[in-house]
Amino acid sequence: MRHVVFGTAGHIDHGKTTLVRALTGIDCDRLPEEKARGITIELGFAHLEHGDLQLHFVDVPGHERLVHTMIAGAAGMDLALLVVAADEGIKPQTQEHLEVIRLMGVPAGAVALTKVDLVDEELVELAAAEVAELLAGTSFAEAPVVPVSAQTGAGLDELRRVMVEQAERVRPRESSGRPFRLAVDRVFTLVGVGTVVTGTSLWGSLAVGQEVVVLPDGVQARARRLHVHGVERKRVEAGERVAINLAGVARERLRRGDQVVTPGPWRPTRLVTLRLELLAEAPHPLDEGAEVEVHAMASRVEARVERLSSPTLEPGSSAVAQLTLSEPVALFPGDRVVLRRPSPVNTFAGGVVLDPHLPRLRRRLSATLADLPASSRAAWPELLGSWIDRAGLAGPSVDDLAGRLGVVPDAIEPSLGRLLAEGRIRVLQTQPRRLVLERAITELATAARIELERRLEGEEVSAGVPARDFAAALLPRAALPLSGLYLEELRGRGVLELTSGRVVPAGSDQHMTESGEALTRRVEALYRESGLNPPSPGEAAESLAAKAATVEGICKFLVTRGRLVRLEGKFLIHRAVLDEVARGIKDWNLPAFEVGQFKERFDLTRKLAIPILEWLDSQRVTVRLPTGARKVLGHGR
Repeated sequence: MRHVVFGTAGHIDHGKTTLVRALTGIDCDRLPEEKARGITIELGFAHLEHGDLQLHFVDVPGHERLVHTMIAGAAGMDLALLVVAADEGIKPQTQEHLEVIRLMGVPAGAVALTKVDLVDEELVELAAAEVAELLAGTSFAEAPVVPVSAQTGAGLDELRRVMVEQAERVRPRESSGRPFRLAVDRVFTLVGVGTVVTGTSLWGSLAVGQEVVVLPDGVQARARRLHVHGVERKRVEAGERVAINLAGVARERLRRGDQVVTPGPWRPTRLVTLRLELLAEAPHPLDEGAEVEVHAMASRVEARVERLSSPTLEPGSSAVAQLTLSEPVALFPGDRVVLRRPSPVNTFAGGVVLDPHLPRLRRRLSATLADLPASSRAAWPELLGSWIDRAGLAGPSVDDLAGRLGVVPDAIEPSLGRLLAEGRIRVLQTQPRRLVLERAITELATAARIELERRLEGEEVSAGVPARDFAAALLPRAALPLSGLYLEELRGRGVLELTSGRVVPAGSDQHMTESGEALTRRVEALYRESGLNPPSPGEAAESLAAKAATVEGICKFLVTRGRLVRLEGKFLIHRAVLDEVARGIKDWNLPAFEVGQFKERFDLTRKLAIPILEWLDSQRVTVRLPTGARKVLGHGR
């Protein structure tokens, strides 16, 4: 069965609720206060079936103080039923409701000219002409105007026919790849049942027993029972008026404006980027810093205009804007919002969400907001490419992108496949997979070459740059957890080599000029010849008539290459000399020896003997005994 939601719209006391009752036989006023006062205060619901088509009615209040409730009901409308009383004609809320349903993206509908039994034919024609003038230039310009009387039944059959005809033209909601999503417009408890929420299901489907999440707070629950207009169902689809009995959540944790979704990578936002339209009737322009009231789905939050793509937004014009919300709301590209002013209260603008998670732009970049890609399904490759570009080397995951778009991850694979085929993006082999622009990696390679040259400039010999420091200089903070992957990528591109945790120029395991290479050979030879009486780096520089800083750098390089060994952080001895001492210990043929014996055999001062013994211990040549003597490991084998 196909489902189409009709929402009523119109001024108070123009007969919306009475008309719905006459069409469906269902009274939408259920509250005692509504019946006592004769006005609609809360949203009401009814339905009408015609063959395999089910029309769902959302009856909204018409009072000027309850426009926020009317907007909550408009969130799931497919079509609108604009109600105008023939005896009163166009009134303030007629105009405001019409603007609301237009701003909410409701494409068209029908007009019911009610109470025709109270006026003569001439007045009916006059009211119809007034309606035609109001609708001229809007998407409702071609909407059929049907004179009706809920009291006498005149015109009701024609109105039903017109509404069914229009409903049959409505395209099914695009729910492919979407989670189940319902904007909560009522929350209540029933004795013996528990917590119940109602709303229009916007996307996807939901079955009894499925787990759900209530946003923005992330409350977890389970769909215990499902109803559509009082009929229990095992599964509900997009476009239906649904009541969900939620298990595992208290009534107090829920409110109108929440959204029930199936679990996924969904993140509420407090900064939304959208294309705004300022109504021509708006009393004055919109500027940055303005305080507004945002109605999104069934929620209502205060907000501040942070950025505008134009210096100011004039009445009757549009611009891209960023709004900071006073509390988080679950929004996705394509969602519609209505803006009202808190004082004096009036509807003055509306918009379409472009990006719910674009960072706040600097004021000097505000104009670039106008260049944001569209959010239509056909534009997904460009939209996803722009998001990957803005994320830079941090690389969003597939889940990040899907959650931002409001679809399951599989739904964006074709768009990502197109970007891959064009060579525009790269999939990083991380868990989860992350995506970066190929251009960003190419730019990283260029920056790495420049940075390595800068770091090694003026150094004749260097063991390289610590990999961690090098990555920190190249990558933004958000991308640092991926530094190992990017350094390996740069190595594969021939930009650098990685050795012992350091970065060196490609094609070698060190950085060395020709003169530096010659000096390195001389420094190493000096330490080899010095044996167990080695010089300090400063003494070596003086002996070789070289710069002290250069020789110090060469010594560090030789230590990292294992040719020199630094003992106790200050004594430098050639590794070959220490290996000769180790062989001498073995050739000594003693099971153990005292420190004094060791000093005498190798002609050492105690200052140097102890560090060498500790090195021998570290190499498992000897082991220190409690007395301070050394036992020779492996003796007698």
